[in-house]
Amino acid sequence: MVTFFGSNAPAAPNPDRALDDFIQQHPTLYGDLLYPAFDLRLLYDYLKVACGDEVANRVLSSVDMGARELAERQFILAWQMLRAMELAAEVLPGPAAGIRFGAIFTPEDLEGLQGPLSHSRTLAEAYHITRENPNLTGSFTDNLERVVDGALVVRSINIAQIERHTLQFVFEQGVGSMLAIAQALTGHPVRLNYVTFSACGAETPEVGAYETLLGCPVRFEGEFFEWSIDLAELEAPVLWRPSASALQQEQTLPDPDDSLVNRILGLLLSNPESPPTQEQLAEHLVLSQRTLRRRLSELGTSYQRILNQVRCQLAIEWLQRGEHDIEWIGERLGFKDVSNFRHAFKRWVGKPPGAFLTEDQL
Repeated sequence: MVTFFGSNAPAAPNPDRALDDFIQQHPTLYGDLLYPAFDLRLLYDYLKVACGDEVANRVLSSVDMGARELAERQFILAWQMLRAMELAAEVLPGPAAGIRFGAIFTPEDLEGLQGPLSHSRTLAEAYHITRENPNLTGSFTDNLERVVDGALVVRSINIAQIERHTLQFVFEQGVGSMLAIAQALTGHPVRLNYVTFSACGAETPEVGAYETLLGCPVRFEGEFFEWSIDLAELEAPVLWRPSASALQQEQTLPDPDDSLVNRILGLLLSNPESPPTQEQLAEHLVLSQRTLRRRLSELGTSYQRILNQVRCQLAIEWLQRGEHDIEWIGERLGFKDVSNFRHAFKRWVGKPPGAFLTEDQL
C-alpha cells in the first residue's frame, strides 16, 4: 500500500459525523477488487532477504500463487495481498517491521505512474495523481482528511475490518512507503508533525524505535491510526525524474485485458454463482484444454487455483455484506457440504468464515 498526501483536503466541521457518513458511503473492500502485483513482489523479495527463501515461498504459497505466476501478473486479488501482509506481520522481526519494509519503496516501483509523477510539480500534485489511480497504488484503508491549524490531518479508516495486528503492519507500511517515496520525489526528508497508532490490545511497542525511523513524535494507544503534516511541507517541489528505461518499460506494460490470468479472473468474477468449467473457459478463450493447462502450468498455476482465489474473494464480500448465511455462501460457491467450505475458507485466509461476520449475524 502506498499513501500520498495533499494540501487541499477540505475541513471537516464535525469529524464524528463525517466519519459515519464516510463509512456508509464506502462499500466493502473486497468484491472484485484487483490489487497491484508490484506490492506483493516487493514483499516477497523483502521476505527472502529478511527471513529466507523458505519463509517467503511459504507466504506466497498461502495465497495460492507461485513465483513465476507472480512475476507475470500486473494485478492480484485484494485478499491475497492482505493475507500475505498478515503473515509478514507475524514473521518479520520487530519493532516497526512494517515501517522498515515500507522504507524500501521507490517511485520506480509504481508501475504505470512513472510519466505522470515526473510531471507533478509538488507533493500535493503527486498526491492527486495517486488518488486518481487507486488501481495502480493499492490500499486496504481509506483516508478521512481535514485541515486543522495549518496542518493536514489524515485518519485511516478501517473499512475492510482488518484484524488489529495486521492493520498495525498495514498502517506502518503505508507511512513508511509514503515517507520513502516523498523523500525520493523531493530529494530531502519530509517531516510529519506526529503519527498516532491505535490501541492494538498488546504490549505497547518501544516508542524510541518508531520515532527514530519516522523522525517525528509517535503516540500509541490512540483511538485511530492517524498522522499530520504542515501544509507548507506539501509545497515541496518534485525534483525526481524517471530513467529513460523506466519510461520505456512503462510504455510497453502489457494490457491487463491481454493477460491470460487477468482474463480468466475477469470471466470468473463476472459469473460468481455459475463459473465456467475448464472446458467452457478454454472454448471462450479459443484454446484447447491442453493448451490452457500448459500455459497456466508455465506460469506455475492452474484453473483450480485461480478459481479458488476468486471463490475466496467473493466469500469475503458476501460475508461482509451480511445478507446471507455461511450455508448459502458455501452452496453458491460450489461446495456441496458446508463443512468443506469452512475448511477451505480457513485454509485460504487463516481464519474461519465466522470471523468476518458481525455480532448481529452470529
